[in-house]
Amino acid sequence: MSLQPSATQKSSDSPGHPDPKTPAQTRRFSSKKLLSLTAYYGILTAIAAVFLVPYVFTFFASFKSIGQIYDEPAWVPPTSLSFTNFRYDLVDASFGRYLGNTAFVTVILTFGQVFFSILAAYAFARLKFPGRDRLFWFYLVTLMVPSIVTIIPLYTIMRLSHLLNTYWVIFLPYVFGTPYTIFLIRQFFRNIPQEIIDSARIDGCSEGGVLRRIVVPLSKPVIVTTALIAFVFGWNNFLWPLIAINSNSRYVLTTGLAYFQSYTEVQWNQLLAGSVITLIPLIVIFAIFQKQIIRSIQMTQIR
Repeated sequence: MSLQPSATQKSSDSPGHPDPKTPAQTRRFSSKKLLSLTAYYGILTAIAAVFLVPYVFTFFASFKSIGQIYDEPAWVPPTSLSFTNFRYDLVDASFGRYLGNTAFVTVILTFGQVFFSILAAYAFARLKFPGRDRLFWFYLVTLMVPSIVTIIPLYTIMRLSHLLNTYWVIFLPYVFGTPYTIFLIRQFFRNIPQEIIDSARIDGCSEGGVLRRIVVPLSKPVIVTTALIAFVFGWNNFLWPLIAINSNSRYVLTTGLAYFQSYTEVQWNQLLAGSVITLIPLIVIFAIFQKQIIRSIQMTQIR
């Protein structure tokens, strides 16, 4: 009597042919996976609700009258879409001027910060000069200095330069780049293969040509991300414009909201409508460039 296993037993026991799962095991596995996915998405939904619910309440209240805000719960949507609050803010409360000031200052700040950050990042990443790395890390250390520490020296410099209460004073301290944006672009530039840059130099391309024709086109994701960071910062900047500007005609949206709340009788429906006006451009910008943001994050993780 032979004790050797049959061919069927060998094939079923071999590593290349695992035992098929029974229907009960398959159902058990599917149930566990379904429970884990349900718990996972339930937690994500709860976290998202914590952040989104205040914005939903603000949006609802911006279409209500002051009486409805006090009489109805915040989660009750408005019965009709009345734009009276928005019309009052944009026409009577000078929010139209604030919106124009904010857009003007933010566009200049964004373009300037991206342009000068690209130049500085390329110098720190690809140009060789004595003390390059030490200078870069010394500049990067300023990230650890709280911005509030530099407010008084910055205010003194602007006062001596006779720039207070002008548009210049709002964007000038930030238009030449920040340590974070320069660091972000520099790290991306360093990941570009050196062979590509050397080939362009051999073909007679100048450093400006290498930057314009090779490096910048390859770095569009990080440049878009940097532009969004600069735009959001400029749009939401509050403390410095509050200190440096004292003329109502030059207020930006953030300081205009603070003025509207502090120096007038608070009408919450109109104030929240002003908050919605402030939020809409940021939502539109993110909706347009969300693919570039996700792509930049993915490429950063891969690299």
